[in-house]
Amino acid sequence: MQFEDGHIYHIYNQGNNRQKIFFDRENYLYFLRKMRIYLLPYVDIFAWCLYPVK
Repeated sequence: MQFEDGHIYHIYNQGNNRQKIFFDRENYLYFLRKMRIYLLPYVDIFAWCLYPVK
């Protein structure tokens, strides 16, 4: 996929067959660390949501 400057993208993810992708607090923290390292230097994030573990 080719991303273009000046456009807004809605990106989402979920587990296979809607299975959980976060199982405990550390999973959330791991994701947020990766987001900070690999995304924030390059993009502006307007909003995000991580659904809680049930």
